[in-house]
Amino acid sequence: MVAPASQSPAQPDPPAATEGKPDARKPASIRIPKIPLGKQATLQTWTRLTVLSEWYRNNHNIQESDDGFVSLVSRLNLGVDTRLPRVRLGAQVRLDSQKIWFPAGQDCSGDCVDGIGDDFRLERATLRADTKRFGVWLGDYNVNFGRGMGLSVRKIDEIGVDATIKGGRADFHNKFLRATAIAGFSNRQNSDFATRQLLPDPGFAAQSYTFAQDAGDGACSTDGRLTADVGNPFWTECSDLLVGGRVEGKLPGKVDVGAHYVHIDFGDELTVGVIDEHLHLIGGDIARSRIAKVWDVFLGASGVVRNPQIRQVPEALALSSIPLEGYGVYSSNTLRLGETTVLAEGKHYRDYLVALTQNSLLQYTENPTLEREDQQVPGNINATGGRLRVDHLIRKRGLTLFINTLEYIYNDTVGLSQFTDENSRLATHNYGGIIWRKPNSDFVLQVSGGYRYERWRQTPDGLDAWVRRRFPHAEFYLTVPVGHSRGLVHALAFRGEGRWETLINSRDSQEQFFRGLFTLGYSLSPWFSISYLQGIDTEQPTPAGEPSLTDEECPQGANSLCRPHLWPGVLARINLFNSSFLRIFAGRQVGGRICVNGSCRTLPDFEGIRGEVVIAF
Repeated sequence: MVAPASQSPAQPDPPAATEGKPDARKPASIRIPKIPLGKQATLQTWTRLTVLSEWYRNNHNIQESDDGFVSLVSRLNLGVDTRLPRVRLGAQVRLDSQKIWFPAGQDCSGDCVDGIGDDFRLERATLRADTKRFGVWLGDYNVNFGRGMGLSVRKIDEIGVDATIKGGRADFHNKFLRATAIAGFSNRQNSDFATRQLLPDPGFAAQSYTFAQDAGDGACSTDGRLTADVGNPFWTECSDLLVGGRVEGKLPGKVDVGAHYVHIDFGDELTVGVIDEHLHLIGGDIARSRIAKVWDVFLGASGVVRNPQIRQVPEALALSSIPLEGYGVYSSNTLRLGETTVLAEGKHYRDYLVALTQNSLLQYTENPTLEREDQQVPGNINATGGRLRVDHLIRKRGLTLFINTLEYIYNDTVGLSQFTDENSRLATHNYGGIIWRKPNSDFVLQVSGGYRYERWRQTPDGLDAWVRRRFPHAEFYLTVPVGHSRGLVHALAFRGEGRWETLINSRDSQEQFFRGLFTLGYSLSPWFSISYLQGIDTEQPTPAGEPSLTDEECPQGANSLCRPHLWPGVLARINLFNSSFLRIFAGRQVGGRICVNGSCRTLPDFEGIRGEVVIAF
């Protein structure tokens, strides 16, 4: 499915027209030879350098301190892998640097955005050893327990999340058992790709720990070589502490079971100096594949228990309304009936929130949403419902037909039930479409459309209607090969997507607007592609001097509420060797709320130029 371009920070390149073709059509490669170390032993090094240069001309907010600046960012990854007869060793580091220029000489006076500045740090460092049964990590690593419900710390490029745990990890596996143990501090990329602000790790600077109540002493000292606002440029400390593990086993009858436990001790606390904020997260799951050769089933559950002493301390008023317990249950069933696949999913979450002070850049869990990946998820902390999707493949014609229906009740406020509280809502989303990949051709056609409807279950005071948000939407994508020469494929790509949305906040606040993106692209695969992108967003009136698609006028003194309706841009990419490439975008990209599998973030608008060079060998 194609994500709504009005939400996307950078539109993806058209699908490569070389998919499934011989290697002769791939870009040239640079091969780094392995160095023999003796009998059955080799050593290989690798390098990946990413350089980004950006001109942030305007992000259409009321602040000027984050406009008109130029950034130069580099990420240098260096690694080495050694294969010995009984063990594989690996080491890698990532050095991040950032340089900022303000050609207009902003002095950051008045209403100002802090944190846009120069930086250099050792962002990632990892040592790893693997044998036939055991694996050990020291440094940075990602983790996922229980399909994201138990713990999920990973990279999500679309919204700028790049997070790890910095500490230690041990793995064991054999034919019947897998076990993982972890311990470490939260570590996120400290330079935000959307704004170039320098942001601290989650929980920094830690003000209370079970093992170090005084942040000025012990293992969590904030003294010494620490950057006051962001943290130490060489290691992560004084951040959220995580300790836990997961065990998975195979039972008779080809049944897979798993259980996980995580303890999180939060650093930056709402109740600083009063009581330690920590929680226990425990859960398990059971799965069985290929029942009667057609049915896969999964059922997982996880629960949260916070420090019960929070309610017993009168000074901890900041958490007086926060539930101490919460839980989530998720199930999926997949039936493969010949050329037809049926997916049925269900979810039930009750106050399933981990970090009270979490932000969009690291949320620790990813509760399955049942939504399309590109959808804004209105509430997934208190939610109950399900979805059904049916796909049918007509193999001889390369045609896939699909239809999806989703419905769930939710409440987006912690502590309020989705069943009984007045503020609960109902979300319904039905859509379907076709995907045609013409056999023995690079021709691809995708067409889809649907209708989403979110409304209150009880009409709130001050409203005449039940509607909260609704919109029809449609998506269209077409890539057409127009010629072949010397192993190269010339192709045209057309993309169009949009929705007409109605949003009601109160009796006097009802908005109707259109959001969409239309793209025309040309590619000479596998070497080059260029696209013209035309975004449209009519939610707000336009400022003076901008063409308007509505009759609304920008109110005097309210320019912060006004933004362009037209968002043109050009995106070009040149593929070099291996995974190396040059990509340049010039123009405007509309921001807004964007979600990726339930992880959501509100991105700022962008107007300017972004260039990216990746060299890998």
